Amino acid sequence: MSMDVIELIGKHYTVAPIRWKQSNELLESDCGVKQVRFWTDEGLMNWHHAWRNHIETDFVLTDRMHRTSDGAWFVPIDDGFLTLHDYHSEPFPKRNNEHIWGRFIGELLEFGLERSQFQGGKRESSTLTILDDVTDLRHLGSTLSVVRNSLPEAKRRLKKVTEVYERLHHIPKPLLEPSLLTTQGKRVHGSLFWQGGNSAPESGLQGVGRFLADWYSATDTKSIHTLLDQIHERFNLMGGYDQLIIAELIAPREVQRCVKRLESSELDQSEHILDRFEQEWEMNRKLVEDVCTWSEHLAKKVVR
Repeated sequence: MSMDVIELIGKHYTVAPIRWKQSNELLESDCGVKQVRFWTDEGLMNWHHAWRNHIETDFVLTDRMHRTSDGAWFVPIDDGFLTLHDYHSEPFPKRNNEHIWGRFIGELLEFGLERSQFQGGKRESSTLTILDDVTDLRHLGSTLSVVRNSLPEAKRRLKKVTEVYERLHHIPKPLLEPSLLTTQGKRVHGSLFWQGGNSAPESGLQGVGRFLADWYSATDTKSIHTLLDQIHERFNLMGGYDQLIIAELIAPREVQRCVKRLESSELDQSEHILDRFEQEWEMNRKLVEDVCTWSEHLAKKVVR
């Protein structure tokens, strides 16, 4: 397959492929490293094409689909479609660039709300089911008191999330990729270059919650507040969206992550995994406090 794909790219695109850097995914060419994506769901491919084109502005670039020699943005293949994208590796800095990152997330939210009626390969939010597979920990041994002791609080947190969901069920939910990570932001000629994924979109703010947690782990209170200010400037978070974001942060995903790590690792790694779990639990507690403080301050400004 690899040689066939290289020949196919050489035939349809103006770039000259050289060799695989990562088989059937990253390709070295005369114009730098390119990412190859394969799609079987045309609706999903179209959605990813649309948001990439919509988000690209003077201050943000995206890994848009390359045009073929004939002007098309995909190549039909036997079982679907192939697209070609730019790929970069230098990370884009967070501090002092909150205005760029924030406007970008705001643009994503704006587009996601416009396309909230998308009927393609959409998947349901997993937020309310994150504890379904972790309430019974007997199969992981008798040394996991830290995780067991956290379950009552985790269940209380999830109950709060359910209450917010029910109270704000009438608010239109944006359609976004379920996972947004700061590592997807790269620097190209001083600009933010966003490398998107190919997952089915999800209705809700799970991806934004993941992004904020990711951001907070590398920054501080001041930075997260500035980032939220910039998101809000582009996409109004009042009227419930701030509460939905807080709900996503309250959801006890660190418990889910810990159990998955324990299940896939050797016994001698348990202590390290549990230490990491305690650190994530505490960091998430502080993040929720900081975002709640920001939300309360924003509400007071609106009242004035």
